[in-house]
Amino acid sequence: MKEERRKQMGSVIAQKQSMTMEQLVEYFGVSMNTIRADVAYLVKTGAVEKIYGGVRAAEHKQVPLFASRAMENTAQKKRIAMAAESRIEDHDIIFIDAGTTTMHLLDYLSKTKHVTVVTASLYVIQQAAAMDNVTLIVLPGTANRRTNALGDVGTLEYLSRYRFNKAFMGVSGISEDGRLNVSTYIEYEIKRTAMKQSQENFLLVDTAKFGSSGLMSYGQVEDMTAMITDHTCPDFVRTLCKDANIPLIEV
Repeated sequence: MKEERRKQMGSVIAQKQSMTMEQLVEYFGVSMNTIRADVAYLVKTGAVEKIYGGVRAAEHKQVPLFASRAMENTAQKKRIAMAAESRIEDHDIIFIDAGTTTMHLLDYLSKTKHVTVVTASLYVIQQAAAMDNVTLIVLPGTANRRTNALGDVGTLEYLSRYRFNKAFMGVSGISEDGRLNVSTYIEYEIKRTAMKQSQENFLLVDTAKFGSSGLMSYGQVEDMTAMITDHTCPDFVRTLCKDANIPLIEV
């Protein structure tokens, strides 16, 4: 109950940009002491910032629009997606994360493989809907132009009902200490939930993401089954994977 309320609170504040403590009490129907504890937790996670009399969505560096990011390192991203396809087996139930590398995964899906795809990615939804060998499950939510995906509290509730054989994950950046970074609270929650529901998790990442920070971290390199990247990745990534004892697939 507490965890679900905090998830919803982070999403509501992100949508409204700022709220007073009194507004939060009224909105969630709990005591001021409970709201103070919830706000303290959200401040600690980096989802919100305290202001006089209330809170606001945390300020962070603007993430470029999806269309702009999709044009960067395209050849690398396609090679990574092609390598990831080999991990998919016939009749798998897979989660495809929203991202400019994961978006290419279905481009290389063999027509002999019949899979169920669960996603909030608008690009993947459009592509999968036209594929005879894909059963598509669309996660509901509010469209976000920066991520080209659907996402809000309702998305999390719906996502938590499913179990996956494999999840193919994206990331905004990977810190040198192995943190997997994202730029919005809803991305943080969706990725955490998807990984929790999946038997295996594969990280698809191009070298531009290495050494980059973000607003929040949804996990660590060691949480992944394998990392798939291009052959120009820095040495610290090889060390992270070796220390975590996970395969590093370089293409």
